[in-house]
Amino acid sequence: MPTYVDVLVEPHADCPDGLTLRYKAEDAPRTVTRVVHPDSGAVCRVTGRTRAGEVPARAVTVEDSGSGTAILVFGAELGLWLAPEAVGDAFAEPYLLIAPEDVLG
Repeated sequence: MPTYVDVLVEPHADCPDGLTLRYKAEDAPRTVTRVVHPDSGAVCRVTGRTRAGEVPARAVTVEDSGSGTAILVFGAELGLWLAPEAVGDAFAEPYLLIAPEDVLG
């Protein structure tokens, strides 16, 4: 029986419309702490966001209709919080869909 991962992000200032997605998982979710952002190429520390604070972000291999499989990085009800390791301000993302080599830790 297939396993699915639901990404549910509540509406908030960084994601005003909220978000609901479902992906078919290829493996079990695991904790992730560092990723390469797909748009900027910046190495970032990543955490999940809740109304009470930060929680570990999770990553899981999922089916991606365009390229076979990808890594889904997801957080909690407020999505993800990314802090670039080199230069730049921290920022929010509802989730990330990245290549396996872009998960660094």
